[in-house]
This record gives sequence, C-alpha cells and structure tokens, in this order.
Amino acid sequence: MPQERIAALRLPKPIQGAIDDLVRALNAATTKEELEREAAMEISFILSLETSKRLRPADVETLYMIFDDAVQERLSQLADQS
Repeated sequence: MPQERIAALRLPKPIQGAIDDLVRALNAATTKEELEREAAMEISFILSLETSKRLRPADVETLYMIFDDAVQERLSQLADQS
C-alpha cells in the first residue's frame, strides 16, 4: 500500500497532505482515463518538488516509484472489474 511507503519517507506536513490527496484521488479513479489524468498530476507534482529541491533526490525517486507501482496496481484493479 502506498501510504505505508510514503509515511516511511517522513515528508514535511504540507507535502504529506498533498501526497495523501493525490493517493486518495488515484484510488477514487474509476476509469483508465481518470487514472491516467491522476497519474499525470502526480508526476507533475513530484517534478515540481524535484525542481524546487524541496526533497532529497532519493525521496523524489522513491515517490516516483511508489506512484508508478500504485498506478499499475490500480490499473490491474480496474481491469479486473471489467
């Protein structure tokens, strides 16, 4: 589950809140199109953290991996529902 992996990063509260919102939106996606839109927003948000140097590079990389795994898992769940 992404929440446990994200919590392990010990992100600053404002960033943690935004990440939690993105995870909730990802989990709420009911179509592949919605999921792709959410994934694009997540990548954009993480990129903004990376370019502003608000997080350590290792944490940024971990966030990319966590969200990629979460998107793949959600895609699988959506496919199973079809």
